[in-house]
Amino acid sequence: MSVRARLIAAMGGFVLASCNGPSNTALTFPIAFAVESDPGVRLGGARVFVDGDPIGETDSNGLLQAKVYRRPGLQVTVEHDCPDGHEAPLGPKVFRLREFEGVDPSGPLTMEISLRCRPEKRLVVFVVRAKKGPYLPVLLNGESVARTNGSGVAHFSVWAAPGTDYLVELDTRERSRIIPQSPTHLFTVPDADEIFVVNQSFDLAKQSRRPDHRPKRITKIE
Repeated sequence: MSVRARLIAAMGGFVLASCNGPSNTALTFPIAFAVESDPGVRLGGARVFVDGDPIGETDSNGLLQAKVYRRPGLQVTVEHDCPDGHEAPLGPKVFRLREFEGVDPSGPLTMEISLRCRPEKRLVVFVVRAKKGPYLPVLLNGESVARTNGSGVAHFSVWAAPGTDYLVELDTRERSRIIPQSPTHLFTVPDADEIFVVNQSFDLAKQSRRPDHRPKRITKIE
């Protein structure tokens, strides 16, 4: 076979090889994991696993830079453990690895994966404004937690799991003439820190005049 014929045959073989499917060779996929407790609030100390293998732990900025070696097109399962006081959503995340060429010829684009670690408890602040209700005991689910000051204002806070119901009651048993008597306000803790404001106005019931049963004195005027 002539040199020209061998060259044509080699070129044909290269074209056929280039038309084959993607290579089965494992590639390096750079992945950036970002863990948040709330949207925009990064969380450190979360451990990340890919297909059950530990990849690393997020830093103080809630980030973990890692490299995964897999064949293109494969699915990978991502799971994570949250630090104390936080919990991960149920079920892992599944991603398919694809090869993308970026502007930078030095390597492929970095895949970004966002993960969530929801706080188990939320900070809830209660502010009570009782118009014409100074020095009233404030009850939270039946327990005394505060008392309004001379201006009818009180505040207190609790840590509670999302979905917890709280009943705030202004106890008026010490003042029988105040109306309404012992009003209540119901609140439900959301999946976020929250401030609840209780606005309550009071009035004084008019005191009825008792009939005068004393005997009348007759004064004789001469």
